[in-house]
Amino acid sequence: MGDSKNSNTRQCLGNDELPKPPRNQFLHLPFEILALIFGYLDTSTLVGSVLNVCKDWRTLCADPLCGPKVRLKLYSVQQVLRIRPEKLKEWMKAMFRYFAHVCVLDSKMYSLTDSELESFECRPRITCLDLGECGEITNTGLVHVSKLSQLTRLNLCGCFKITDVGLEHIAQLSQLTRLNLCGCFKITEVGLEHIAQLTQLTSLDLSYCHHITDTGIRHVAKLTQLTRLDLSKTNVTDTGLEYVSCLTQLTSLDLSYCHHITDTGMRHVAKLTQLTRLDLENCRNITDTGLKNVALLTQLTDLNLGECVKITDKGLVHIAQLTQLTSLDLSFCVKITDTGLGHVAQLTSLSDLNLSDCVEITDTGLVHVAQLTQLTSLNLSICNLVTDTGLEHVAKLTQLTSLNLSDCSEITDVGLDHIAQLTQLTSLNLNECYNITDVGLEYVAKLTHLTNLDLGYCENLTDTGLVHVAQLSQLTFLNLSGYEISNIGLIYISKLTQLNELVLVNCENIDDTSKIFKKSVIIINN
Repeated sequence: MGDSKNSNTRQCLGNDELPKPPRNQFLHLPFEILALIFGYLDTSTLVGSVLNVCKDWRTLCADPLCGPKVRLKLYSVQQVLRIRPEKLKEWMKAMFRYFAHVCVLDSKMYSLTDSELESFECRPRITCLDLGECGEITNTGLVHVSKLSQLTRLNLCGCFKITDVGLEHIAQLSQLTRLNLCGCFKITEVGLEHIAQLTQLTSLDLSYCHHITDTGIRHVAKLTQLTRLDLSKTNVTDTGLEYVSCLTQLTSLDLSYCHHITDTGMRHVAKLTQLTRLDLENCRNITDTGLKNVALLTQLTDLNLGECVKITDKGLVHIAQLTQLTSLDLSFCVKITDTGLGHVAQLTSLSDLNLSDCVEITDTGLVHVAQLTQLTSLNLSICNLVTDTGLEHVAKLTQLTSLNLSDCSEITDVGLDHIAQLTQLTSLNLNECYNITDVGLEYVAKLTHLTNLDLGYCENLTDTGLVHVAQLSQLTFLNLSGYEISNIGLIYISKLTQLNELVLVNCENIDDTSKIFKKSVIIINN
């Protein structure tokens, strides 16, 4: 059949032979198609391979019209090509010659200096610059950055030497839409007055800028296009939130660890009717009265009330009105009881619920939690009144992929038998569940989708239990810290071919592990 088809084809072509395909069809693709393909490649592949294929490919990379848009990650390139730090500036200049469109420059994990930033000036088309954790950069370096007129995103997180003078230079970047100044703790309201000129900003991170006061927030309030604002760990007060209430486009507001905020501030926040995410973690002066105003934010999908220690069950009556919530954090809200969880049970769209250290919660409360059938993540760590009976209710949450039971000291093997019904689990934390034994691990072994398992300081487990753990073939992370095991147990789990991180802190009976595990497995033992 195949010979007949080939014969017919040859007759159509006359006596000429069939054309032979090119040896490497990639070399003959149109430049436009190649540019699209190159745009999906990582930095080390572009630099280490593509540039070395042929002259045409190098020409394409440097073409200002159809060259690929490149994400240049300095750290990954330095690791692959082993560029010496003193040669980095020279190397970057070469890269800017080779690639016409370096649109994203990521120096994270590689600390650039002011002099190295000077080389960026020859490539003004950069639209995204990540200088996170480049602690050596000063105001002088920002003079060079200010010449990148096409920048739309700039990350200066952890550039702690930057002052208000540096922000005067940044204010020249009129196209900026996203600016991260997290940890730039020398910035004051003077610097924010400069930032107020960046009228296109939609996202601003000022977290850990400890010298920022309400006066500075007054300048920020001029940035009317903001949709995301992070003021966590600043000294903003209720007065500052009155200014923030003018930013009516905000969809995300982070006020975590703003200890001066009270219920009065929540009256101002309630005016931000477009909010979908609100973080109030550790705002310890907010009470149930403040939550009455929070409940007016009917678009909220993500609410963090962790460590708001004055909140009680009465406050959760108001929160139950937020029917769009998919994520709720009540960790360390120590006054919440089973009654409060009855109100939470009305939030039927919840997929993520954190009840860590809600020490008054009992098995009765978990009857209410079991009604939240859309839950995929549940944190019950340090809920010491929860027992095996409570886990029987949790077992009804069949969509769960993540369950944290760490330090739930009343849980036994019987409870793990219930948990074994949660067949979709990929992450299970049993750290410091002292009463579980090797028998319990036989139940855990039924959770065949697990990729993350924490058994740290489960002191009744032995090498025998690891025979069951070894059946969890999808595991990538395993914590056995404080576990009474020996090298025999490790030999069992060495069969876990997907494992890439193993924690063995305070495992005193273990000898050299290098002969047991592949080099690709990261072993943490101190």
